[in-house]
Amino acid sequence: MEKQHESAPPYPGPPMNYGGTVPQPGIAYAPVLGAPATTVTHLVVTPALHEVPGQTVCPHCQQSVITNTEHTAGLMTWAVCGGLALFGCIFCCCIPFCVEACQDVEHRCPSCQKVIYVYKRL
Repeated sequence: MEKQHESAPPYPGPPMNYGGTVPQPGIAYAPVLGAPATTVTHLVVTPALHEVPGQTVCPHCQQSVITNTEHTAGLMTWAVCGGLALFGCIFCCCIPFCVEACQDVEHRCPSCQKVIYVYKRL
């Protein structure tokens, strides 16, 4: 008796394609005439502004500027002042108004002088 070669069972169905058609590498697809046009939206991401001046686009005059900063009394300034008063340091209550680390930072446009952003401490 002659022995026959046994082959592996066939793959059970077509290969799975999750997510639609997959373009093969090296093949460029031409746009189909009559297909809807694609709209491209440009999003400008500006870096976060904190304690120091930063570069951004002014939303008022649309110019790319480096902001001018000014420290102003904010919630953290008043909270530290109230905390010092609560603990009996009446003469020290004015210190947070002189310490820039306790104050908010206003970023202004050097061109139009409008406020671009306020960095709040608390």
